[in-house]
Amino acid sequence: MDIKSAFKIVSFSFLTAFISAPLLATQPLKTVALTQIADHPAADAVREGILEALKDNGYEKGKTMNLIFENAQGSPVTATQIAKKFVALKSDVIIPITTPSTQAVVKANENYSLPIVFAAVTDPVLSGVVPSLTHPGGHVTGVTDAAPIKRQLDTFKQILPHLKTLGILYNPGDNSSTTPLKEAREISKAIELTLLEATAFKTSDVPAAMQQLAGKKVDAIFVPLDNTVLSAMDAVLKIAFQYHIPVFTSDSDSVIQGALASTGYSHFDTGYKAGEIAVKVLNGANPGDIPVANAQDLNIYVNLKSAEKLNITIPKAILKVAKEMK
Repeated sequence: MDIKSAFKIVSFSFLTAFISAPLLATQPLKTVALTQIADHPAADAVREGILEALKDNGYEKGKTMNLIFENAQGSPVTATQIAKKFVALKSDVIIPITTPSTQAVVKANENYSLPIVFAAVTDPVLSGVVPSLTHPGGHVTGVTDAAPIKRQLDTFKQILPHLKTLGILYNPGDNSSTTPLKEAREISKAIELTLLEATAFKTSDVPAAMQQLAGKKVDAIFVPLDNTVLSAMDAVLKIAFQYHIPVFTSDSDSVIQGALASTGYSHFDTGYKAGEIAVKVLNGANPGDIPVANAQDLNIYVNLKSAEKLNITIPKAILKVAKEMK
């Protein structure tokens, strides 16, 4: 090879590299749109899990992906507006946290085909999010946070042997709580447990509903994965301690706030699983081909300070397997 030919090859290589570099540098980042219905520890932990999974798989805010986050602050109207905005932006994947936000996003996406990966939807089928857990189809999949109610109630009775009357506080408009409540009604008959229900359609209704249950002298209160009630958990616990009533919940983060115990999936793990699925979608997978999943480990959480305050002794069998929340 002569010097002129070698020079031409080298020059061509440099020219190719010079042209290719800007093209690679200007390649648009993937856009991830993330939303949740309200501020509360459970939803926040789910969001943290999602972001951690994305980061662990190479998608980091401002570096390798564009992240848009919107909080509906408990307003269904705002959730609808956020959903329409995310669809209009044509995000590469939309990740709604909780049932209300997911329903809003799915509805806004009806005439489009944007990928949706939901997180912490208790009953995706009843909520109208997907037609099937194993074959969701379309452009939607995600992670459910539904925990087995039978195991929860059995654990609560094990912790509180004298438990005969259980008050349940929930929003009738939230499938995250109505679905497990329906199951609890059926199971309670077999385990000789009387359920007393009180409803709260918005967070400002929670204190009055809680007072109603306390006035009926229930043995304990159960709060399912209800976004309305969880957002007012401080008020629930304040009244519960005033009446010396233990609070059980499906939300592990509420145990940190002062609830006596919880049986359920870690919210962080639920979010992490959703984040892993979102990564698959960002890498080209069709959401409708991915079965709806859930977190792997079902855990028991207890708050020993609350137990001491309520003069309740947690059984050794529970302490052996439980995680203490401080």
